[in-house]
Amino acid sequence: MVARELIAAVLGVGFGLVLVAFPQAFIRSWTAGRRRPDRTGGEYGEDGTFEDKWLWVVRGLGAVVALIGLGFGATLYL
Repeated sequence: MVARELIAAVLGVGFGLVLVAFPQAFIRSWTAGRRRPDRTGGEYGEDGTFEDKWLWVVRGLGAVVALIGLGFGATLYL
């Protein structure tokens, strides 16, 4: 039982840190295959840019997930 909870805590912290470190990758995978209606082309293979507010939202979400994982892991040792 303890091993399962420890794995859940480690995965939560790991996923949270990935979201904080690489928010562009998360947004790009989340929006794969979707196009804005006002998008008028561009060069083939060109990467789109993301608004800073969405990068900060994903980073904040990652921090929350990492803190929840840390709290969950801390309950194993208290």
